[in-house]
Amino acid sequence: MTVSAVGFGCGSLMQSPFRKERMAVLASAVDSGITHFDTARMYGLGMAEAELGRFLRTVDRDAVTIATKFGIDVGGAARRLSRFQAPARALLRKAPALRRAVKRQQDPSTTARLYDHAIAARSLDQSLGALGVDHVDILFVHAPRPGDTVASDQLREFFERARQQGKIRAWGVSQEEGLEVDFARAFAPEEVSQLRSDVLDPSPRPADLAFGVLNAPHARLSGALSADARLARRWRDTLQIDPLAPGVLAKLILGCSLSATGCRAILYSTTKPQRVADAASAVCAPLDPEILTRFLALVKEFRVGASA
Repeated sequence: MTVSAVGFGCGSLMQSPFRKERMAVLASAVDSGITHFDTARMYGLGMAEAELGRFLRTVDRDAVTIATKFGIDVGGAARRLSRFQAPARALLRKAPALRRAVKRQQDPSTTARLYDHAIAARSLDQSLGALGVDHVDILFVHAPRPGDTVASDQLREFFERARQQGKIRAWGVSQEEGLEVDFARAFAPEEVSQLRSDVLDPSPRPADLAFGVLNAPHARLSGALSADARLARRWRDTLQIDPLAPGVLAKLILGCSLSATGCRAILYSTTKPQRVADAASAVCAPLDPEILTRFLALVKEFRVGASA
C-alpha cells in the first residue's frame, strides 16, 4: 500500500462552520494530488468521520486511502455539543472554563487509557459506519502514553482477524508524546508508524508518517526572525530569499519536511482550500534543492543555539 506524499489531516475539518466549506477543502486536497485522509473517532467532537464519509461518496473509493484511530473517545459534554458544531465551537471560544471541561472529558490526562481488542472492535465498526465504507486502509492505536495499557497480543490477533475480514488493510500506532516508548514495535514487522515530528523537533526514531510538521516550527522560527533583525538579515542573505515574506517560511518548512523527519509522508491540516494546494506544491514541487539545503543548515544552527 502506498499513500500520497502529503495526507490531509481531518482534525480541524469541523472548524469550518459550513458544510460547503468543508467539502471545498477536501475537494481541494484531491485536486492537488492528496489522496490520503487521516481521521479519528474523536475528531470534530466526534463528527469528522461522518463528514469525511459524505465527501468520500463523491470520489472513487479505490483512488484514496483512509486512516482512522481508536482509543480516545468524545466525552459526554462534547458529544452533546457535537450536533451543533458552529455555535458550539463559538461558545467554547468564549467560555474558557467550559472549553477546559470539555477537553478534560475528551482526554483525562490523569486517567490511564486501555487499548484492547473489545475497544478496538467496537470503535472500528463505529468508524466504518460513520465513514460509510466497508474498510479503512490503516487503523491506528490513538496516542498511547507511557502508563497506558496497550494489550498488544490481543490487538495483534484482532488486527489480523480484521484484515482477513476485509475491514482493514494495515495497522499501527499514532503517537505524539512519550516517544521514548516505542509502542509500534510490538506490532512489527507489519506495523505502520505515525509520529509527531518536525524540522526543529524530529522524532527520535523514523516513522512512516509524520504529523505536526508545520505549526510549531513556523511559530518558533517566525517569532525568532521577527524579533531579531540581525538574524533575519543573515537568513535572508544566506537563502537569497526573504523567509518572512508571505508564505515563504511555510514553503521552506514543508519543502524539507520529508528529509528532515525521515518519514515517507506527512499530514497537513487546514480549513483553507488554497493552503491545501500550496502545501502539496511545497512538498511535491519544492523550492530549489540548494535553498532547502541552506535552510536545513540554518535550522540546525538555530536548534543548537536554542539548546545551548
